[in-house]
Amino acid sequence: MRTIVTARSTDVSDIREIIETRFTNLARFEPRASKAEIVFTGEKAQVRAAAVISVDRARPVHGEAVGPDPRTALDRLAEKLGNQLRRNHDRYNERSAPPMDELFGNPFEAGGEAG
Repeated sequence: MRTIVTARSTDVSDIREIIETRFTNLARFEPRASKAEIVFTGEKAQVRAAAVISVDRARPVHGEAVGPDPRTALDRLAEKLGNQLRRNHDRYNERSAPPMDELFGNPFEAGGEAG
């Protein structure tokens, strides 16, 4: 997954590697995830982290978290996005059609031979 990190009024250069690792690990919940855009904004006594993950053939996943430092905000954000991605991927898989064997049975298991 391609990761784009932006920092406004705060410094995240020391945790940039951690950010990329965390968001690459989120791809295991949704293999169709292609791009993650993360924005860190420094406010008075807290850091706000917001992210958008683009998923192929699906709606993007949005998340936002606040923490006293960038690392805490990142951890909270990754937790939220992981839950959303897992839930959306499970929904996607549940909607797929069941195998034909489950619907009609396997004709070869009935004891007769085809042909």
